[in-house]
Amino acid sequence: DKRTAFDLQDYTGEGNVCYRDKRTAVDLQDYTVEGITDGEVWRMPGSVRGEQLLVQNCVNARIFVLDHINSVNMDSCTNCTVVFSAVRGSVFLRDCKECVCLTACGQLRTRDCWKMNVFLLCATQPIIESSTSIHLGCYQLTYTGLEGHLQEAGLSCFNNNWSDVHDFTPVDGETNWCLLPFTVTVQDYMTVPPHSIDLSLAGDTSVVPYTWGPHKNPSGESCLVTLFCDSQQSQRARAFINCLRQDNPACLLLRTKEGLMTPADAERVFLSSSYNHVVGRGPVVGLYYDGPDCILSCQRVALTDLTGLVYVSNSPAAAQSQVDDFFTHAQLGQRS
Repeated sequence: DKRTAFDLQDYTGEGNVCYRDKRTAVDLQDYTVEGITDGEVWRMPGSVRGEQLLVQNCVNARIFVLDHINSVNMDSCTNCTVVFSAVRGSVFLRDCKECVCLTACGQLRTRDCWKMNVFLLCATQPIIESSTSIHLGCYQLTYTGLEGHLQEAGLSCFNNNWSDVHDFTPVDGETNWCLLPFTVTVQDYMTVPPHSIDLSLAGDTSVVPYTWGPHKNPSGESCLVTLFCDSQQSQRARAFINCLRQDNPACLLLRTKEGLMTPADAERVFLSSSYNHVVGRGPVVGLYYDGPDCILSCQRVALTDLTGLVYVSNSPAAAQSQVDDFFTHAQLGQRS
C-alpha cells in the first residue's frame, strides 16, 4: 500500500487523496516516485513542503528532491542516484542495492541493503541492519535555498554524526560498513545535470562543512574553537573554516557541534567563568581541529572575526581535555 510511507493518523480520506487535519487535500501520488527505469526525476524547491516521500521499484534512475521533507522510505531500488536534500525525520533504505544516496536527515536506517554509497549529514547515529558493503562519506551540497530547507527540517549543518555508525547485526570476522577515504568525494559518484539549478557538489562551497570524524586519529596539536551567538554564528563559523583552510591546510576539521550551553558547561570547558554571560545569548558552534601548529593558526584566523565572540584554546596541554568536555561531556541542548 503506497500509503504506508505516511503516518495515516495525520490523514483522513480514501484512495490516493487524503486530507491532512481534515482541511488540506493531499494527493499521495505527488509524493511518490515509483517504477522509474533509466529516467530522471526532479522535485524542485516548494514541491514537497515538508510532506513524507516514498520512492520504490526504481532502476537506473536519477532522483533529485531539493526541498525539505518530513521522512523518506526508499524500497527495492537498484543502481539509482538519489538526493534528498533536507529530511526532518528518518531516511529508511530497504532492499536497495548499488545505489548512491546524498541526504541530510534526522536519522538514517538501512535494512537488507547491499553496496550502497551514502553521503550523509545525520543528526543522530546512522544505523545499519542486515546490510553489507555500506560505504559512508560526508554530505557535500549547495544550492540556493538549501540553508532554509535545513532550518525548516530542524537540522544544523554543524551537528553531523555521519561517521558514527551503529551496526545492529555485526558478523564476527566481517565488516559490513566502512568510511570512504577523504580523497573520495560526492563528485566521484554523481554528476550534476547541465540543465539543473545552481546545484553544486563541490566540497569548498558546501553548506555542510567536511569533517573527518572522531575516528580520525589525532596526529598533531588539538584545538577547540567556539563561536558565540550573535545570530550570525553559523556564517562566521563557515568563514573561519574557509580562512583556516587557506592559512593552514594541514589543520583538519575533525568534528563540529552546535547547541545551547549552560554556564556550568562553559566553566568546565573554558576553565573560567568569564564566558558564562555570553553562552546565555543563544547557541554556540564548536569546531575541533587537529594538526601542526593548530592553536597558533586558529588564533591567527580568529583575529579576522571582528565581533570578538570567539574562543580559541591557548594551551596545548589543556586543549584535548577542552575538546573532550565540549564534544563528549557537555550536554548541549538543541538550538532554539
